[in-house]
Amino acid sequence: MTARRTAPASGRVYRVAELIDADPDRVRQAVRSLPGRVRPIVAEVPAGVLLTLEVRLPWWDRRARRTALVRLSRTLRNIERRTQRRTVVAAALIVDRKVLVAQRAMPPQLAGQWEFPGGKVERGETRAAALMRECCEELGCQVAVGPELGRGPLADRAELVLFHVSLLPGSPQPRALENQDVRWLSARELEGLDWVGSNGRYVTEVTARL
Repeated sequence: MTARRTAPASGRVYRVAELIDADPDRVRQAVRSLPGRVRPIVAEVPAGVLLTLEVRLPWWDRRARRTALVRLSRTLRNIERRTQRRTVVAAALIVDRKVLVAQRAMPPQLAGQWEFPGGKVERGETRAAALMRECCEELGCQVAVGPELGRGPLADRAELVLFHVSLLPGSPQPRALENQDVRWLSARELEGLDWVGSNGRYVTEVTARL
């Protein structure tokens, strides 16, 4: 009698995972339409949503591992495109009852207008980490990120989130590394600024801290 080697009944499992900045409920809704053979795992983490897709192929399915992983990756990217959000973080940096504001240099249509300094959250970053990085790159200073002061939509479908931040002990003073100018202003001085987009809507929340 000749013995035959058989593969395990459970077959082979392939999976891909990616940390995406997306609304968890939208991701859960999107994965409901996946084929039954694809098992999604949606986990909320501080930096966004960790989305894992896995497929179990029977032992007799001889499709190459690379083919299976490419298809899973393509599916994951499609879900990310449909559900991703773009988050912009901004700093209300307050010292001695004054807040720091920055005057934009670029793009040309915004040059000369004022905003609370900050920038986009990159893949894999928490909002606090993104704001600390942006303050270092844009202002040359180190900050501690405090409570959220407000949030709202931007014109390009992104979300702006404003945080109360403070300078860390020993940090250099903020300076204009990527802007035309930076200024420390009082509550009264904030009222007359030509603000970028929706930045001006948070003046009330900021002045309450001054």
